[in-house]
Amino acid sequence: MKAFFTLVLIGLVALGVYNFLNDNSPFTLFTDDLPEHITVEGDSVTVDAGDYDVRFEPVREYQKTYMLFGGGYSKDKSSISPITLFGLGMVDAKNIYARYPDFHRCDSPGAAIAQPKVKWLNLIPADKQALNELRKSIKEFEDNLGQNGDRVCVSLVGKTLHMKSSKVPIMQMDSNGKLRPPTYHLIHSSKIINCRNLLDSA
Repeated sequence: MKAFFTLVLIGLVALGVYNFLNDNSPFTLFTDDLPEHITVEGDSVTVDAGDYDVRFEPVREYQKTYMLFGGGYSKDKSSISPITLFGLGMVDAKNIYARYPDFHRCDSPGAAIAQPKVKWLNLIPADKQALNELRKSIKEFEDNLGQNGDRVCVSLVGKTLHMKSSKVPIMQMDSNGKLRPPTYHLIHSSKIINCRNLLDSA
C-alpha cells in the first residue's frame, strides 16, 4: 500500500496537480475564482491547454460518494482538470471495512484489497463555489492524515463529460499501471461527509 501511495504522489507531481496548502489553519477560507483557461457554458466545457483546446460535452448525470485517499489542486493549463482526487467508492469501502475495519492503514491486510479499487478522479468545477468546496475537502484530508485522524468522504454531484475534441491524445496511468483515456467530470457541488457514519450504516 505504501508503494501505491508513493506512485499516487509521483503521478500528481508529474502532472503538476499536487499542491500542499501552506495555511495550516482548520478555518482556511478558499476564495479562488475558476482558472481563466476553463470556460463553462451550461454543462459544456472548454479548456485552453496552452497549444490546443480541449472541448467536452455532458453525457450523463454523475452522483458518487468516495472515501478520499489523496488529492490535489492546480492552475496549470496542461493538467486539464484543476482538481484531482483519489477515491474509493463506498460500496467497495463498506465491503472491505466489514472484514478489515482498519483497511485504510498501510499495514492492514485490507489495504491490498483497496489499492486496485481506488479511482483517479479528474474533476472540473462548474464554478467558484464548487472549486472551493473541493479544495476544502482536500485540505481536510491532508489535515486529518497528518494528525492520524478520521478518513474524509466526499459526495460529488455533476455530469460525466465526453471529450469532444482534442488535438493531442490524452492518456492516464490507472492504479494497475495501465494507460487509459481519462474520464472527466463536471462538478456542480460537493459535500464533506463523516466516513465512519457511512461505513457503519447498513
